[in-house]
Amino acid sequence: EKDDWGAWDDAGIKEPEDEESSTNAQTTSWFQNCAVSLSPTNDLMVLAHEQKAVFLSPKWRTNDKGQDEMQYSVTWSGSLNVEEGECVSSVICIPLASLKRSSTGRPDWTCIVVGFTSGYVRFYTENGVLLLAQLLNEDPVLQLKCRTYEIPRHPGVTEQHEELSILYPVALVTIDGFSLFQSLRACRNQVARAAASGNENVQPPPLTYKKWGLQDIETVIDHASVGIMTLSPFDQMKTASVLGGFNTTIKSTPPAMSQYITVGTNPFTGFFFALEGSSQPLLSHVALAVASKLTTAFFNAASGWLGWKHKHEEETLQKQKPKVEPATPLAVRFGLPDSRRHGENICLSPCNTLAAVTDDFGRVLLLDVCRGVTIRMWKGYRDAQVGWIQMVEDLHDRETEKGNSSPFSNTTCPSRVAQFLVIYAPRRGILEVWSTQQGPRVGAFNVGKHCRLLYPGYKILGLNNVTSQGWQPQTFQICLLDSVSGSVKTLNVPFHLALSDKKSERAKDLHLMKKLASLLKAKDANQENLSKEVKAILLDIRYPATKKQALENILASKRISLSSLNDIVQSLLHNLQSQEPECVDEGLLQLCINQLKLLHLYTFISKLSVQDKGQELPLSSKELSTLLRMEEEEFFRIQKLLKIYQQKNTKPAVRFSEDFDKELSVGCFLESLECEKWSITVKKIGITDSNALGNFIFWKFLCGKSCMGDLCETLKAAGFSPQQLLSLLLSVWLSKEKEIVERMEAVHYLHIMLTFLSSLKGAVDEAWDVQSVSPWWQQMRTICIQAENIGAALLAAR
Repeated sequence: EKDDWGAWDDAGIKEPEDEESSTNAQTTSWFQNCAVSLSPTNDLMVLAHEQKAVFLSPKWRTNDKGQDEMQYSVTWSGSLNVEEGECVSSVICIPLASLKRSSTGRPDWTCIVVGFTSGYVRFYTENGVLLLAQLLNEDPVLQLKCRTYEIPRHPGVTEQHEELSILYPVALVTIDGFSLFQSLRACRNQVARAAASGNENVQPPPLTYKKWGLQDIETVIDHASVGIMTLSPFDQMKTASVLGGFNTTIKSTPPAMSQYITVGTNPFTGFFFALEGSSQPLLSHVALAVASKLTTAFFNAASGWLGWKHKHEEETLQKQKPKVEPATPLAVRFGLPDSRRHGENICLSPCNTLAAVTDDFGRVLLLDVCRGVTIRMWKGYRDAQVGWIQMVEDLHDRETEKGNSSPFSNTTCPSRVAQFLVIYAPRRGILEVWSTQQGPRVGAFNVGKHCRLLYPGYKILGLNNVTSQGWQPQTFQICLLDSVSGSVKTLNVPFHLALSDKKSERAKDLHLMKKLASLLKAKDANQENLSKEVKAILLDIRYPATKKQALENILASKRISLSSLNDIVQSLLHNLQSQEPECVDEGLLQLCINQLKLLHLYTFISKLSVQDKGQELPLSSKELSTLLRMEEEEFFRIQKLLKIYQQKNTKPAVRFSEDFDKELSVGCFLESLECEKWSITVKKIGITDSNALGNFIFWKFLCGKSCMGDLCETLKAAGFSPQQLLSLLLSVWLSKEKEIVERMEAVHYLHIMLTFLSSLKGAVDEAWDVQSVSPWWQQMRTICIQAENIGAALLAAR
């Protein structure tokens, strides 16, 4: 995600060499055979293999570098099989909407739906508690897919209902979303009551589902439920005449139909249409699974004591399977008959108008769902995994162009929507993004050969046209799961990559971003010419968001000198200040001011570090003992203890000469600090970065090689927090223990800096009670107590 989208070029994407060892291949082979599902709200991940499953949830943790990152931890693991010999064949995580009005777009809870080879479909909570189980067909479950509510983009678009579709080898079962939502909530409440009291039993409403028997098709591998569609009068007459002849009667009102698409063999792609009302919904009474082991064990024992049941009766009840309803026949209306081609997967676009299909020939086909034809084909993608990204145009970035009569140049028009097809080719280890329908490839990543592309295709279950108003569901569209590194990466595509107009300002900015990225990556470039070209490109970019991104890339580059950075930011600031105030983006202007302030601070501290203050006479032992407020004999005793401590803790180590005087780079300095209007704060950074920043600011002064007055005035004028400066000072002091013990005069400079920092405004709270320990000195005590370098901590504490 750090790479610029504009920097992509076909020539720059190389297929990674096959250097993975056989060990990595064996390690990741089991992962490719797992059933994996990630909730679209990113609050639960499920991995299942054969009978076992693991539920993972993300939590914030601190890594080895001291930085906070989100890591997945196991919340539940165990075996899911109930019937003998059954295995998990498909799994899906469905977040359920909260009915509370104060909800901010997060789900109430997440249900895990698991399909088994025995035909059972079972529903679980995040803690692995079984809610209900249904045997809808006796064949193995091939695929589970969900469709949630989406607000129609246009007034004439048919509103789609929520549903869960379950694919079997010869049947397709669709469960109504509203019925499923109510049943799951009732089952979860029942489980909670049973776990609390052990005697309450509330029967939830039954599941409403339809079961279709797929006919005139050899094998089915995957499916897509398009939803309810209504034909236009012309399509209605055409379909009626094809099916019934030219003398057929035509109804005055076009019928509503549910469309389903399957992929497999003979036909390669089959289109099914089920007329609304042709099949009555089936009601399946839910068999509840009460999560109270104590209650179950008690009643089982009581039945044995009182003689309620005999042993053979219990065995008969256990072996008796639920009644399986027969399927309503549904014949394929038409398809793409290709006897040699076998379909593998189908992925429906978010707008329900396109579908991507993969086959065993290494092709990816783009289907027009409405017309039932293939409109595009990609070759060379064997075992490909596909998904979709839908991006909505931001109206704030749209500007009216002079002389442009296009309706999309007006900011009052509705937002445009762009569809991007994402293709992951595991054999080449490349992730590609294509603009549909006939657009070019807009980006590509080298991601490795052992990843899984996760595309849910749904959001949160339980919303409708009323409850979805004002909701902002916090969901992702697509992500990539890397089994080697164990990381999950989301993909975000800018909308302007879908624009193909040569006069588009977005397209021009994209071209400039590509040019800027190639300049920043160029080797052995002349610094003066580089600075001029970068400055010209930055000033030529029109949109503020793109210009801000370009400025951040320039400041993070290691190939531009400090003087060039100052010149570039200063030029951009003058350009913004010369424009009319209402035409200037306030965020970009403030960014320039803040970054220029940090650059000036870096420049001033660098000059203080290289200035030679002159050699001062070292302090005598008496002066140092007076400074530390101790007797001279006690000072000699501490000095002797430090020498013994240094001898015992000295370990041989290799150090390179360039590491001694290595200066903090401008990029690291800017990344570590955050500048506001009147103050500068240190970001939450790792220990290594904190030591590097403290070393850059204070170490030369602690060695007596920079002027104390200039440094103190600079830090005071910058607006640093005294507490953060104290933390940086002590971090560099503790990290330089060896140099400090050898050079005891550094205690003198530490005392001077501590005196200065304690005198700053905000160091000592005015409301501090003199009878208690000052928070300022308590912070210093805490840092010294937790330090591993005892010698340096002892001198700082004295």
